[in-house]
Amino acid sequence: MSAPSVPRAPGSGQAPPPESDGSALPASERLRLLLEHMSEAFLSLDTRGRVLECNARAGTLFGVPPEQLRGQEPWTAVPVLAGRTLHGRLLTALETRQPARFLASLPPRSWMEVSVVPVRDELWVLASDITQREEAQALVEQTEKRFRLLGERFQVALDSAQMAVWETNLVTGQVFRSEGHDRLYGYPEPLPEWTHEKFLASLHPEDRPEVEAQVSGIFSNDVKSYTSTFRTRWEDGTWHWLTSRATVMRDGEGRPMVVRGAILDITALKETELALQEAVRVRDDFLSLASHELKTPLTGLLLQMQMVRRLESEAPSTSLDSPKVRARMEAIERSLRRLGLLVDNLLDVGRMRHGKLDFLFSQGDLSALVSELVERTRDEARLAGVSLAAFITPSLVGRFDRLRLEQVVTNLLSNGLRHGGGHPMEVRLERTFEGARLVVRDEGPGIPEADRERIFARFEQVKGAARAGGLGLGLFIVRQIVEGHRGHVHAEPGPGGRGAAFVVELPL
Repeated sequence: MSAPSVPRAPGSGQAPPPESDGSALPASERLRLLLEHMSEAFLSLDTRGRVLECNARAGTLFGVPPEQLRGQEPWTAVPVLAGRTLHGRLLTALETRQPARFLASLPPRSWMEVSVVPVRDELWVLASDITQREEAQALVEQTEKRFRLLGERFQVALDSAQMAVWETNLVTGQVFRSEGHDRLYGYPEPLPEWTHEKFLASLHPEDRPEVEAQVSGIFSNDVKSYTSTFRTRWEDGTWHWLTSRATVMRDGEGRPMVVRGAILDITALKETELALQEAVRVRDDFLSLASHELKTPLTGLLLQMQMVRRLESEAPSTSLDSPKVRARMEAIERSLRRLGLLVDNLLDVGRMRHGKLDFLFSQGDLSALVSELVERTRDEARLAGVSLAAFITPSLVGRFDRLRLEQVVTNLLSNGLRHGGGHPMEVRLERTFEGARLVVRDEGPGIPEADRERIFARFEQVKGAARAGGLGLGLFIVRQIVEGHRGHVHAEPGPGGRGAAFVVELPL
């Protein structure tokens, strides 16, 4: 191979000054030493792209001995270069004679940074192996991507759990908070800044003293962590429950430096807890009422049986048809009917809870059913001192569940006797355009307007002086049965605002 005619320094377009000291190394020898000790790979190409000169570093980079490179095009000596970036950019530089700087890859996974400089009729190529740098950069990018994905997943997890994290630097006053933090306080978009004062201002007045005491305790003792549960007011005026668990970071002298923690929305949990507490209260009240209400007819039954036995012992020849015995037996029958009604109501509530309240529809005469039940109740009304009037349109025939509607009428009549305060009662059954309209009215203290819908709920009764015992199930069952017949029931004041009227609308 022929060396450059005039020795030149790689990377410059000017020849070095001529030798002046005969004892110094020849210029060609100095150039050879320089090329061999360079950290970069060096190639000089002629106008046709053939390698005129190269150093050992070039042979190492391309994976062939330098002798194999000299006199050939690089992509001929190393075929895997053909068609790659290095091949194309070198051809362009040979054609344009313009300097260039670019990155190129070498199989299998090597990268080099290439500088191309035209020097007279030659093209000098300097290449640095930057594989480690590129791998490090790729590792950094991969790590950044991984952390970004982890951050996104973490944020999704926080949002799904209605949770956020925060950190307060007590030295600088800076507050860091995750993306969903401000949403937990009712702000749809993050605020420009978040301060301790804004936090305190959002607290429920009843919760603020305890939270402030916990925060103050950070500076007055060596507390390492604490948990706060409080209500915060949203901009729409609603209150939401949050719980925050924080850790205090201290310096070597025990002074608090940083407080960081996680905050969680527990509004749904609190509402469930309050509902459960209310359910337990209702259950306890119901059990107390049930034991009392069931005990009343049982006590009456026991008393009547004792009186029958006394009659038997005092007058063994007394006939069962005698007025005294008949009166006792009627009283026993009334107590049994009341006890049976209470038990039926309890059983039906259990069936309704599991969606198993069945109906058996058949053709029947609603007028006859209501008349029969009114007559059956007259003795009980008479004993209670209640005048019971009935105005029933005859022959209202339709399809209905006789036993279920019997429960409806019986419950309404029992309700009127219990709450009517001994005043007259009235039952009306009328034909309507869609079917029938049943009204059971009493002249008792009436039902406050605020209670007229609530009393149809399970275990609910009129509160205050108007309350007159019972399980609070009768009207609930009435509504369920009426709606099972595709009808409607509601309470309204009686005529002139006296008493209460229960109105049942039924299709027939």
